[in-house]
Amino acid sequence: MSELPAPLRALVVDDEAPARGELAYLLRHAAGVDEVREAADPASCLAALEQGPVDVVFLDVRMPGLDGLALARVLARAPSPPPVVFVTAFEGYAVDAFQLAAFDYLLKPVRPERLRMTLDRLAVARGRAPEAGVAGRPAEEPTLDDRLAVSHRGQVLLVPLEEIRVAEVDGDGVVVRTPTGHYPARLTLSELERRLERRGFLRVHRRYLVNLRHVLAIQSFFNSTYLLQLHGLPGYSVPVSRRHGAALRAVIRL
Repeated sequence: MSELPAPLRALVVDDEAPARGELAYLLRHAAGVDEVREAADPASCLAALEQGPVDVVFLDVRMPGLDGLALARVLARAPSPPPVVFVTAFEGYAVDAFQLAAFDYLLKPVRPERLRMTLDRLAVARGRAPEAGVAGRPAEEPTLDDRLAVSHRGQVLLVPLEEIRVAEVDGDGVVVRTPTGHYPARLTLSELERRLERRGFLRVHRRYLVNLRHVLAIQSFFNSTYLLQLHGLPGYSVPVSRRHGAALRAVIRL
């Protein structure tokens, strides 16, 4: 029988006392949590960690001076950095948080049932006793590199990359399309191209980035251009510009 992990030691970092106190209260009344420390700013956070290690840091993103994202980078340089759970009222930081290998991302006000999910994941991770990875993530813990954070009805959704058919410029932003809907992305098309270039995605137009694994048919158009039909998007075609046509022909040996 495997030994159960020791009770959790948590540190809550938030410059707003009411929000910090509310989360600390939820943690102190949560099963499996033994110790909860509080810090009002990055300096207090570092001082609290000097008093002894913790098993997780719940970190507010927007703080005066050194913000939570910058503080997470500082914590990641420690020999054994603790997992970081970002807590914020602003969903727009999700992409930056996951790029820092955050263990989780909670939106304020934190719901007890959502916090329970995070604590359960931490318990499972600690029960495996793995070595620490980037920014305190256990090496055996799956990363979020295979998902993309998008917006949907005031929430942050993590869409599996294999479900994305195409990303396209839409007005001043970018949307990604899946068979179940289309969602505003939080990266520019060029940023998405850099992130997804080794995931089977190809820039086929200045406005389109396509998942080649879902191309059903390639229709010749005019002047060395093409139209792509994608699985799961009936009636929808993606133009391939003349400039990008050569790259497409090289990839698929057309």
